[in-house]
Order: sequence, then C-alpha cells, then structure tokens
Amino acid sequence: MSQAVYRDFDAEAMEMQYNPRRTVDGVDGIVAEWAARSKTFTDSHDCVLDIAYGDRPEEKLDVYRPAASNAPVLIFIHGGYWRALDKQPFAFMCEALVDAGALVVSINYTLCPAVTLDEIVRQCRAACAWVRRNIADHGGDPGRIHVTGHSAGGHLTAMMAATDWPGFAADLPADLLQSASPLSGLFDLAPILQTSINADVRMDPAAATRNSPQALKPAHDMPMTVAVGGAESDEFRRQSKEFAEYWGRSLSRIDYLETPGENHFTIIDGIACAGSPITRALLGHMGL
Repeated sequence: MSQAVYRDFDAEAMEMQYNPRRTVDGVDGIVAEWAARSKTFTDSHDCVLDIAYGDRPEEKLDVYRPAASNAPVLIFIHGGYWRALDKQPFAFMCEALVDAGALVVSINYTLCPAVTLDEIVRQCRAACAWVRRNIADHGGDPGRIHVTGHSAGGHLTAMMAATDWPGFAADLPADLLQSASPLSGLFDLAPILQTSINADVRMDPAAATRNSPQALKPAHDMPMTVAVGGAESDEFRRQSKEFAEYWGRSLSRIDYLETPGENHFTIIDGIACAGSPITRALLGHMGL
C-alpha cells in the first residue's frame, strides 16, 4: 500500500480527489462548448469587453448590462485552478442573470506560475475596487455589489468576503460586498501542496495558510451560499460543507447547497438556467 500523504489518501488518490480533470471525461470539449456558447452570447448582447482595472495586460474585466439602469451588480471570478482558462468561456452563464436584471462583471487575473496566489488575490481585490468606483458609469448600483465564482474562483470569492476593504484602500466601505457565493471552491489549501497542481501554483505552507478561507473569517456579516456538485469528489464536498459550517458561526445567514448529480463542470451549466437552484440563490441575494 502506498504511503498516505494527506488524511488517508496516497499521492494517486489525492490527484483523483483534487484534480477534477482526472475524474470527468471530455473536459476540453466541455470548455470548447462553453467558449462557443459564450461567443454567441457576447456577440448578441449589450456588453463592454476588456476594460482595464490595472496595469498588467491580464487585468481586464467584461461588463454585461441588463435593460434597466441602477442594477444590482454580480462579480464573477472564473476557475481553472489559478493556472488555466480566462473569463471568455464563462460568459454564457451570465445570460439568465442579465435577463433577470443583474449587471454581471466577469474578471480576469494573471495565472500561475507567472504570479503567486497572493498576487491573484490582490488583483481580484483591485477588480472589486474598480467595480465599486466605476460601475455606476455602466448602469450598476455601487451599493449593491455581490460576488460569485467557480472552482479557483470559488476560493477567490471567499477571499474577497474575508477582505478588509478600508484596509485595502481608504475610499472603500467595509461592506463593499452585499453577498458572496462560492461554487465548487477550495477553502483549505494545505492539501494542494500534496498534488501536481502545486507545481504551477508554487505555494509553501505559509502561503497556503494565509490564502485559506478556512483559516479566516468574513470581514462583515453578509448572506452567503456555498454550493458544490453532488457528484463531485468527497474532498470537494467535504471542503464546502466544513467551510459553510465554520463561517456559519460568524454569518447570520449561510446556505449549503449540493446540486444532485452535477460534477465539477456541469454545475456551471446550471447557472445559465433561470430556474436552477444556484441561479435562484444568486438572484435572491440580489433581490431579483
């Protein structure tokens, strides 16, 4: 029997638990289909693409505008294990949200190993700050900003919810975010040190700890939905459940949602459906 490297998992088992590409067939085809659907949506919708929120070429965001002005704002942070993908393939999931009256901002960030995870967190904070300062010019309400994200974006969503915004920039309010909804996220990053993913992310134990929402607390009270696919690995589901339980000690309202039968990738398709449980939760946080 191989030696356990984390809990009861050996190195191979850790890859199966923490690398969804090892357990879901046809991932490249899934992402290609997302990209095609996203191009169709972007080409036919009122949007402004690739707005700079920082100096690096990757520090760009897209704004998808609903028909009504002064709309609630939903920031979306894409996944890809902090080392792959960008915002474009995820645009299709904005459609149901925008049709319901939300203004959606989808953000990019520089990928590992070009930068550290600390820098990715800083970039996401800078994007949120840009939204607060500028979204009124695009028809959004800067007093109603919400955040969600998938996979690595779920982790980054939780990191945004833990942010001391006045400490980040003096002009930002402590309650910059009105809700946060991490989807299929990771909240204790220590296990990643025992996987092949860390060859690109390059965390040491200290970096894993300071970037683990499970070791942090929400910066202020806000509603939260923690969602994960019911067909995801035991570890992804455990991490979401334990995170919801821990942060539930600090938040007055937190919901844990397992979507039956959905894996790490099909959970995204649900957001594009107006009646899906995750979409209903996101719209509910925004009052839509």
